[in-house]
Amino acid sequence: MRAQVVVLAGPSGAGKSRVAARLGLPVLRLDDFYRSGGDPALPRIADGPNAGLVDWDHPDSWLRDEALAALDELCRTGAVDVPVYELAKDGRTGWQRLDLGGHRTVVAEGIFAADVVEECRERGLLAAAVCVTQHPAVTFWRRLTRDLREHRKPPLVLLRRGLDLMRHQREVVADAVAVGCEPMTGDQAIARLAPLAAGAAVPGEGSPAAAAGDLRALEGLVQPDGYTCGAATVVAARALRDPAYAASLRSPGRWRAEVLAVHREVRGLVDPVAGRAAVPWPRLLGTPPWAVARRLTAATGRRWRTARPRTADLRAALDAGAPVPLFVGSRLLPRHVVLAVGLDGRGPVVWDPAVGRTRPRGELRWPVTWAAVLPR
Repeated sequence: MRAQVVVLAGPSGAGKSRVAARLGLPVLRLDDFYRSGGDPALPRIADGPNAGLVDWDHPDSWLRDEALAALDELCRTGAVDVPVYELAKDGRTGWQRLDLGGHRTVVAEGIFAADVVEECRERGLLAAAVCVTQHPAVTFWRRLTRDLREHRKPPLVLLRRGLDLMRHQREVVADAVAVGCEPMTGDQAIARLAPLAAGAAVPGEGSPAAAAGDLRALEGLVQPDGYTCGAATVVAARALRDPAYAASLRSPGRWRAEVLAVHREVRGLVDPVAGRAAVPWPRLLGTPPWAVARRLTAATGRRWRTARPRTADLRAALDAGAPVPLFVGSRLLPRHVVLAVGLDGRGPVVWDPAVGRTRPRGELRWPVTWAAVLPR
């Protein structure tokens, strides 16, 4: 039986990636099929303040047929090689293997996702089609802060482009609805698609409990710098429950990019769960436990909380297949974050992002466990 496709369409900045992460399914990022910046076939903006620049919002700026071919192969065979595209460099920087890892459903998301709906329907691949949308002003702000944070384009270009996209957002939504997408907010989309996602994994192959036991996925993955241990545990926790995502982290530069992106997000101006404004957090102070809890909530679709590190709570979470971030440190303050992945007679067994391997909690230089981040 071929895998099915959930299409997430909608304006840039509407929250498609957040919805995809919350569903916990393999994701084909259609934006990775953009044309390279030097491609002579790229369309140009004809008038206005951005005249002469590449029109990255025009459907001719991406390779629709190549994306559809990859999607078809993924659904037929369960795996496909897909490009890695960096918007800041206007081009592909490599390839990675996307594997469904036992899932029967894949999410296809991107600003041109509506363009694949009819073809997926004709091929019998379409499970659902959603257009994620919200108020244009909210979309404008979220898109602008994201693009500035990721240095996608010069600030003035981003501002002008953002204002233009805000003016045309309702047209984008209308076009998506015309091909069969259901318009809804990000939270509504998660609620609508969660039952589909819950039944999408083949038992014993892609389930969180099985994935949580495969610690080989984390071997040798070391935090990029001295401030990203918390973000590294968030990425590692997702890797343990999503084999396809774990495999993608082995692509050159992908682990580092993912950890740094999560670190920027949890310190940013927008709450990744609620989509509301958040208090920014200084980079040099690492990642606070409540931000880890919010990010895990966004990634897993279940609520997480910060709590005192009780062994009974830790055991219950691990038995349920949920690795647990632990904030450890001196008697004065927290200094490091590790990921509890098991228990033995001496206490927790943790994956330590500082060294990229598992070891007993007692081997850490930090004697005090200040907090745990646990599923509710």
